[in-house]
Amino acid sequence: MVVSKTIQSTNATANIRYILNDTPHIMNETGHRVLALAQHNVDTDYAGNINALYTAAQFNTIRHTTNKYKFSHKDKKTQSEHLIISFSDEDFDLSDPVGQAKQAMTLISDFMTKQLGPNSQWIAAVQDDNLGHKLHIHVVVNSVNVDGKVLDTSRVKQVGQDGFRNHLNNYLEQNFELVTGRKFVPVTPAKRDYTNATSSKERNMKANRSNAHSWKDDLRSIIDNAMSSNIDMQGFKDQLSSNGVTIVEKPHRIGKNEDGTPKKRTSFHYTYVDERNNKQHKSVDFAITKKGSIRGLGENYIPDNIQHQLDLNMKKQNELSGRSTEDDLDSIINDIEAGLNDAVSAAVAANEQPKPTESSSASMTSEVPVVASSDEVATSIESVNQRRRRNRQERVTAEFERQDGPHMIMQTVSRTKKPTNEEEIAKAQNTQKINHNGPSSSSTSSETSSDLEL
Repeated sequence: MVVSKTIQSTNATANIRYILNDTPHIMNETGHRVLALAQHNVDTDYAGNINALYTAAQFNTIRHTTNKYKFSHKDKKTQSEHLIISFSDEDFDLSDPVGQAKQAMTLISDFMTKQLGPNSQWIAAVQDDNLGHKLHIHVVVNSVNVDGKVLDTSRVKQVGQDGFRNHLNNYLEQNFELVTGRKFVPVTPAKRDYTNATSSKERNMKANRSNAHSWKDDLRSIIDNAMSSNIDMQGFKDQLSSNGVTIVEKPHRIGKNEDGTPKKRTSFHYTYVDERNNKQHKSVDFAITKKGSIRGLGENYIPDNIQHQLDLNMKKQNELSGRSTEDDLDSIINDIEAGLNDAVSAAVAANEQPKPTESSSASMTSEVPVVASSDEVATSIESVNQRRRRNRQERVTAEFERQDGPHMIMQTVSRTKKPTNEEEIAKAQNTQKINHNGPSSSSTSSETSSDLEL
């Protein structure tokens, strides 16, 4: 497996002399510090060698072709990018240091040309004079290309999905065996947790002072409360504003698309006014610098992750509203069923009573409650059951909306309870009219005749 890092250098000449002319840190079996060399858009000297001072002069000449130097005669602050690529013993065991150094240089020189483009300017040296004798390669890249354009530093940025390290591992997976005859095992570093990221300044402050206080912790707490208490972005922003936090949306570059165009996302820039000292603080949501250091509050506070949490809050609220509505409907249906069951029981009890005599039929009619027939009750129960099945199916296939939930409950009540009561009253009245018009008249005539006989 291979690891790599990038160091920005403000002195390209010293950088070049270090990798070419510096004394070995630990003497190897060959007696030489540099085992192999390669260059791109760099001329050799009269003897065909890569000379440190001559190479540095070429780097300077190219940097002075920029428009900035032509007008101000000031060199770039960052003159070169210094890359260090280190292999493991599994990749190169140094059983043949010179041969393996040439293999490593073949791989890296081809990769650097593809990664930085044909107009880049760089030199590379293979060494193994470090502690542990690990084969490693130094690459010094000029900060300006030979066409006068400034080097795209995103090409040498190590971290990120589109970083140098990922591209290098992908290249070696495809080409390492072709050059060396051995399988390549890529490094799989543990994924860092950036959900609540803290900068090195914050960590140092908290480590050195037990009672250290960070305004970023207060800002995170305010944002966390707003995220947990709202279901939409506008409500989230309103709550932040009431707590002295404002948001400005800006585009943030996160790499390049496949076609080479900049890849961007919307970022939140927070402004926080501390109530304790009325001091204003500013922070981006989250960013990783070219050197791999972190800025901002953490990945939890970028717009996409905030919106995701707000959507979860909305879903949870809808589920709770749906369960409440479901419980209300079940209660209504249960009440209707209970009433119908009582009616059936009353009907059965009335049918089991002994037949009254003609003389007492009038008084019995007024005392026995009038109930619906068994067929009518059965029809009502089946109607309720059908309604219950239909309501349950509707609750499964569609979520109740928050605004319409209570309205639907009232509609359900009006569709179920009221017609049932009116039908039952009407049926009872009709039955009572029939009873009074029938047996009552006969009993009255019977009583009259008896009185006449007496």
